[in-house]
Amino acid sequence: MIEEVASLRNLWSAARRAARGKRHRRSVAAVLLELESVVLDLERRLLAGTWLPGEPGLHEVRDPKRRLIAAAPFRDRIVHQALCAVVAPRLDGHLIAHSYACRTGLGTHAALARAKVWARGHRYFVHLDVAKFFPTVDHAILLAQLARHVPCGRTLNLCARIVAAGGAVSAGPRRHFPGDDLFTPHARPIGLPIGNLTSQHFANRYLSPVDHRAKDRLRVRAYLRYMDDLLLFGDDRATLEGQARAVEEACWRQRLRLHPWQVRATREGVNFLGFRILEDQVRVRRTSVARAEKRLAALARAVREGRLSEEAFALSLRSTFAHWRHADSWRLCGRTLARLGKLYDPSEPEDWRAGLTDDQATP
Repeated sequence: MIEEVASLRNLWSAARRAARGKRHRRSVAAVLLELESVVLDLERRLLAGTWLPGEPGLHEVRDPKRRLIAAAPFRDRIVHQALCAVVAPRLDGHLIAHSYACRTGLGTHAALARAKVWARGHRYFVHLDVAKFFPTVDHAILLAQLARHVPCGRTLNLCARIVAAGGAVSAGPRRHFPGDDLFTPHARPIGLPIGNLTSQHFANRYLSPVDHRAKDRLRVRAYLRYMDDLLLFGDDRATLEGQARAVEEACWRQRLRLHPWQVRATREGVNFLGFRILEDQVRVRRTSVARAEKRLAALARAVREGRLSEEAFALSLRSTFAHWRHADSWRLCGRTLARLGKLYDPSEPEDWRAGLTDDQATP
């Protein structure tokens, strides 16, 4: 299996995927300038088992939650892409049909569409959210899962090196679980870095036993997951609460904790992936709108100052509106355009031309 990961064709394709949209960055351009020698060096190190992850760049974001992002060096991202091209299809085979994150043909909007159908067909729902998911992934449990899909010892060792390097920079809070003694949490390495492609696929597989517990054992028909966000729907409050408690116990077996949760009526609205699903419409959540408008305002300011082209701004604006289009967002898009000065707002007073020159005010 390691020969497939380290093949020149796979590494070359991985480099092209890793550079997509980032060729203008200095670190990426420097590697692309000598890509042939870089790929040959990576092939030699991977086959010899001497490749080691580099030091990631760390930066904190608060959008909306506080997170530590670990940006791997570009050479490492080539290896991540090459590894996932071989390993990810094997991991994907263990996932349930309604796990939507990091899967070809699925994603955010497919998860939203499915949640909308189930929300309008059931009376109650439970939204379960794993607390500090990536920083608390247990390495021993994860590597045991990967060993079921990766029969090659050298490839599994490569996965272990990537996992261990991530835990060194992203380990989260230590927690006790049933059966632990006082020192158990401190003897178990934990943590996956947010930002690595490998982390997304590994974390998706890590929660797969919880999915199978819900679908195969509990027989929850209306169940879906997007990474660490889980939704359960039902028509009986007591039954749904019992199912949610069983899912929480399954998370404990994975050494994960959930945020506090409760059974709610779907008519109150279901908050999921930045949208709010109501009985008769879908809205973009206010927090999501505020973040998007703040980002667009900053881009508009960059256009006025000459630091960004109109074409680049238009692409970003279209991307935002395409995302919002999965909700009932006609008025929202018009209001955003008006605030950016791209559209006349009919709610403005009739003397809106007062600040213009004669030539500008002429129809």
